[in-house]
Amino acid sequence: MRTLCVTSGKGGVGKTTLSINLGIALARSGRKVLLLDGDLGLANLNVMLGIIPKHTIHDVIRGHKTLAQIVIPTPYGLDLIAGANGIAELADLGERERVQVMQDLEALNGYDFLIIDTGAGIGDNVVRFVLAADDVLVVTTPHPTSLTDAYGIIKTILAQESKPLKLLVNCAPSPADAKRVATRLAGVTDRFMNGTLEFVGHVPVDSLIERSILAQKPHLILNPGSTSARCIEQAATRLVNGHTPNLTSSLGRFLKRLIGH
Repeated sequence: MRTLCVTSGKGGVGKTTLSINLGIALARSGRKVLLLDGDLGLANLNVMLGIIPKHTIHDVIRGHKTLAQIVIPTPYGLDLIAGANGIAELADLGERERVQVMQDLEALNGYDFLIIDTGAGIGDNVVRFVLAADDVLVVTTPHPTSLTDAYGIIKTILAQESKPLKLLVNCAPSPADAKRVATRLAGVTDRFMNGTLEFVGHVPVDSLIERSILAQKPHLILNPGSTSARCIEQAATRLVNGHTPNLTSSLGRFLKRLIGH
């Protein structure tokens, strides 16, 4: 299993929407994908998918269920582990609870990708997920506050570990605007931090995406022929093709790193 953490410096940049649609694109390419809602206190993956879960990660923390028992198959070719919306105690898991969740996660198998949709910002759980994952995708928009916060999360990650990061620019007015954003952030990363930032693509501004959110249906399902849908599929392809196989890359490695940090 390869772990991909999707994160952002601030909320409202489309991180959750992209996590879902990238997962669908990967599933369409023949991969078996599991989505994990890593925004433990304000979970909304299931809301975006129009799914009301019978059980959430809160049941696992309480010891009532295992993760395998709360996995939800979706109609879109991927599976979901729902978070617990509005339960503040989950926003900052203690060590014992984190270990329990990770042990349960290790029991899951058969997946090619685990996509973790983190909370926004640089909280402890976000940083733990990011540092443990094989790949990290930072989502930003061209808005100045989004760029500032994206720089903040990149700086926080690279201050703790030098690892290659990937960037996707959402809500881009044009490909040229997205490229300028990527060049600017990559330049700062290369110059002042010990790391790299690979631009994997952009998603243009598209009112159809907002409509899909309101309909609680994935954009790639409702509008598969749109330019923005094709851009998401291209980004998913780059994520797969740009990956250098790592013999130590596994769920076990991810869990050890997550618990050990």
